[in-house]
Amino acid sequence: MLSWFKKKKPETTQQQSEEKDESDFVEDETQVVTNEDKELEEKGFDPITQVQEQDKENEGIADPDKLEYVGYHDISGDEMLQLVLNFKNYPNDEEIRHVEGYEKGGRICADKKVVSKARSVGKEMVKQIGKKILSGSLNLTKVSFPIRVMIPKTALETAVHGTSIFPLYITKATMTPDFLERFKLVITATLSSFFWTNTFLKPLNPILGETLQASYNDGTQVYCEQIMHHPPVSYFLVYGPNKKYKYYGYYLVEGRAGLNSVTIINKGKRSIEFTDGQKIDFDFPNELYSGTFFGQLRQESINKITFQDKANGLSCIIDIGKVKKKTSDFFQADITCKGQKVSQVYGTYIGFINFDNVRYWDYRYVVPFKIKMDKQPLESDHKNRSDLQSLKAGDIPMAQKNKELLENLQRNDRKLREQQEKQRKSKK
Repeated sequence: MLSWFKKKKPETTQQQSEEKDESDFVEDETQVVTNEDKELEEKGFDPITQVQEQDKENEGIADPDKLEYVGYHDISGDEMLQLVLNFKNYPNDEEIRHVEGYEKGGRICADKKVVSKARSVGKEMVKQIGKKILSGSLNLTKVSFPIRVMIPKTALETAVHGTSIFPLYITKATMTPDFLERFKLVITATLSSFFWTNTFLKPLNPILGETLQASYNDGTQVYCEQIMHHPPVSYFLVYGPNKKYKYYGYYLVEGRAGLNSVTIINKGKRSIEFTDGQKIDFDFPNELYSGTFFGQLRQESINKITFQDKANGLSCIIDIGKVKKKTSDFFQADITCKGQKVSQVYGTYIGFINFDNVRYWDYRYVVPFKIKMDKQPLESDHKNRSDLQSLKAGDIPMAQKNKELLENLQRNDRKLREQQEKQRKSKK
């Protein structure tokens, strides 16, 4: 929903007070607080004292023109096919990490404007909601953030952005009958996508029923729809060229803030099926943003991601950040077949991926492909949103107004559904 972050403002106008929804304060037992957060709490740290008032309320966080997949491959389907056919493993010359890799792990935010605005808005939210928002117990998907800290893309588009390397690796997987080799290529396509998809820029939250239709020049078709409001669930479906593979699943995301961090928890599931019946199931890691109020703002993919091909007995559980004497972006795990080790994956999601010392991905050589949004989509298409259009045009006040209108419509729709459900149950 457009409500990745819903409004809860103690300091509100009368109109805003009427919009307030007590369900926005729902908590559960999940708490995500880093060791650094605990140390800061013990010291009596006040995060809002660390942030200078530099935010320009009528200025967006990013230049929309720089968000249109600059530098991505925009080549014909035939040229894409040639890249797949000519694909060879890369030189295993060094354990390379991107220049923006942080010394302890993960990736830094090098854009000072993004850091400044994000921290300023964070300070504003703490003032409005209170420090409870930083306790790790409040689900941030129920908080409405100012639109000036968002980008003119919805979470549907950022969700399918993870397929931008599929035209190379997954199409290559369709060309081999080797189940293990396919398994490796799916792992590669998944882990290497973190390099491009992990961002410090927050998208708009999809509205219930919002859709996305897109494609790649090789014939890959991409579909996405927001199918639930609370909890917010985004379903996606991707067909490869000539339907040689099907990729599908859902995102179920929540966010938790500590005193100087934000953790994004994705409880979604996904699968890839090939035409001969092989099916690979896998999930998502979590994302940790540290230095949200002071210090180096950085992002890390954390915890486990599990790949399974149950029919063929293949399994790989990757626990990111557990490689001794390496930064937290490194990983190492065995691929097993019916309990027996058959391969090993090793690398870092900001640099390279090796299987048994053979390099499958190196950020210096692999370029993702540009996704193309359909020019004649459904009326429910994400690009038709009034707040997104105003934000893209740089009209922040109008974008904020339109965002609030859409949020209020959703609140009202939810109440109507709840009333209808009560009436239905009362008739039984």
